[in-house]
Amino acid sequence: MTGDVTRGAAGVRRLVERATGRPARDVRLDVDPGLGEGTFRYSAAGGTLEVSAGDVATLGVGFARYLADVVGLQVTWDDPVAARERPDRWPDAAPATCRTDAAVRYYLNVVTTGYSAPFWGWERWEREVDWMALHGVTAPLLTLGHEAVLHAAFVDAGATPEQSREWLGGAAYLPWTFMGSLSGFGGPLPRRWFERRAALARRVAARMRELGMRPVLPAFGGHVPDALAPAGARRTRWQGFTTALLEPGSAELGELAGSVRRHQQAMVGTDHLYSADPLIESEPPSADPDYLRELGRSLWEGIRGADPAATWVMQAWPFHYHRAFWTRERVDAFLEAVPGDRLLLLDLWAEHAPVWSDDREIARRPWVWCTVHNFGARFSLHGDLRGLLDGYGAARRSAPVTLRGVGLAPEAIEHNPAFYELATRLPWIEDLDGFDVDGWLAGFVGRRYRLAGHPRVRDAAQEAWRVLGRTVYRPGATRSAPSPVIARPVDLAPPFATQRRAGEALDPDRPPSSNVDVDADPHVLGDLPELARAAALLTAVVEELGPRGPWAEDLIDVTTHVAAQRLRAPVHRAAAAGDAAAVRAEGETVLAALDDLAALAGTSGSRLAGRWVEDAARWGDDAGERAVLARDARRIVTVWGRDDSGLHDYSGRHWAGLMDGLYRPRWAAWFAALEAVAEGEDAGAAVARLRAAVADAEETWVDGDVPLPTAPGGDVVVAAGRLLAAQQGTHDRTGREPAEQEEATR
Repeated sequence: MTGDVTRGAAGVRRLVERATGRPARDVRLDVDPGLGEGTFRYSAAGGTLEVSAGDVATLGVGFARYLADVVGLQVTWDDPVAARERPDRWPDAAPATCRTDAAVRYYLNVVTTGYSAPFWGWERWEREVDWMALHGVTAPLLTLGHEAVLHAAFVDAGATPEQSREWLGGAAYLPWTFMGSLSGFGGPLPRRWFERRAALARRVAARMRELGMRPVLPAFGGHVPDALAPAGARRTRWQGFTTALLEPGSAELGELAGSVRRHQQAMVGTDHLYSADPLIESEPPSADPDYLRELGRSLWEGIRGADPAATWVMQAWPFHYHRAFWTRERVDAFLEAVPGDRLLLLDLWAEHAPVWSDDREIARRPWVWCTVHNFGARFSLHGDLRGLLDGYGAARRSAPVTLRGVGLAPEAIEHNPAFYELATRLPWIEDLDGFDVDGWLAGFVGRRYRLAGHPRVRDAAQEAWRVLGRTVYRPGATRSAPSPVIARPVDLAPPFATQRRAGEALDPDRPPSSNVDVDADPHVLGDLPELARAAALLTAVVEELGPRGPWAEDLIDVTTHVAAQRLRAPVHRAAAAGDAAAVRAEGETVLAALDDLAALAGTSGSRLAGRWVEDAARWGDDAGERAVLARDARRIVTVWGRDDSGLHDYSGRHWAGLMDGLYRPRWAAWFAALEAVAEGEDAGAAVARLRAAVADAEETWVDGDVPLPTAPGGDVVVAAGRLLAAQQGTHDRTGREPAEQEEATR
């Protein structure tokens, strides 16, 4: 224990140096088990900072809290602390102590590595693990490199290397292969992929453990290549894909589970936490409780047999997504074999659709209150800040015995930092009911914009965020509003009513594609005038602080939200016009806005489609491998799967190179079809031509003949102003009304 503590404190010291860019000679770090796990204490005097904690995983939180509360700096995805911003001398601070009962602070969704991190290298992973340590994560999910484990186990079981590689599919789709949702899609993986990813996984796992975390590793879920499946094997089905599932209780399932664990142990070791989610969005092959009982028992035996100290960490998502199927009887049957102290259920979307509190009494078992928040990395400016405290508070009051902690399980990351900063603060807040969300948000903005050093724009920044707090971050804002830009126009009617609003439970009495049209939500359009004013205020902030920094990212987000949602109106007007000239005029408005939105995104290095594709291609060793990786990277953010899979634009993004390269041609084809019908063409023929044009535009973009931007350029203030001016009337170059300009700089 002493050696682990010493190494842990040394690891956190290196973390402090990475976060501040300076040697940590004036920082004293101490792990004192006598404080108790989940407790930290900091104080500073005479230029020396002292931080102590009861465990290594909490030590980084203590440093981050001092940095935020005393120094006025915070580390977010888009705002790592730079060396020039660390004070030369640590400000004095009276001793402050904080503790949490949340022993489990879980992080990541299985699909995060598909939507955000499929092509990360060590440098980006190192930054993410540092973020985890500074935000108190104790149990991060680590699926990185699991394909190498499965490949080795499948080849040992008799599959050829080619059969295994074909089944695993493409790099961007591996998370869904791991859960049995699909297989054999995309790819093949590069020749050296397995060895390179295994080496990266070892390095990431070692760093997590150095900083006091226990990585949650994937377990074998029973899905196999057809070459290893017996004749007539049952299959799981998802979005048009099917995958063979070994029979519960079979010798093959037990042998493969043991082989997977042995290869995994050799590659990354273990902390005895295992994730297995073979039915994540697929109904089981049988509804018979006896089958479910045997399947759950077999999976648990596969996990426990390979590691007697194992705990099964299971996403409770199926119990929400297929709520009608997963009755209490079926849930109990599936989980019956797992001892209560060896199971940890993740209530993934507890901030919006909790399962812990329903009549199935799922919270009789150990569980974690989690938030999903983002689906598919699609653009979304939203989050119920007050709801985080209310939801977790209700769980803490109602299920204190079985509640083990709090978790973040977003499908994608690197967005809405205010939401995630507050979410990671949850376990450390003693009085959730009395917590001042508005005051916290003001402090967040002050740190984010360094307002202590910029009094000229303090009022403008704070007022802009007060607007955001009562609109997109208001109570009840647990869903993102789908972007009109990304709607797929394949009929003459506006496509918004059928746009995907992901995550809701499937209703057996309604088609899966049925969604609530966001046009009916009064907040979406009703909030736009205030949000446009917030964008004008943020423009003044950017003019003062400069075009690079989190303030510029916020201006892009708010302006993009306003401009995109305002495109609903010209689309509806065009559909109702019946006059070719009127359709043409509305089309020109929309297409010009798409060009301007692409230009705005192009001012930020994090919103370039070319970088996503470039990062993917970098993992290939020759032109052929690079082309395959780039194709899969392009496909997952557009068509996603096959044309019949119903997943188009699930991961659509407001990126330069995508808005102008794909969404613009699709909308141009739609306006052309409307114009042709207005001029007398048969509607059926126009729709057929439209659908062919949309499909052609998508496949052309996926095939990637047109170069994509990889370097930011342009003036963010000018680009934002152009969008606001085009939609609001008379403006200056920054897009502000004269009265707003005067107020913003007052």
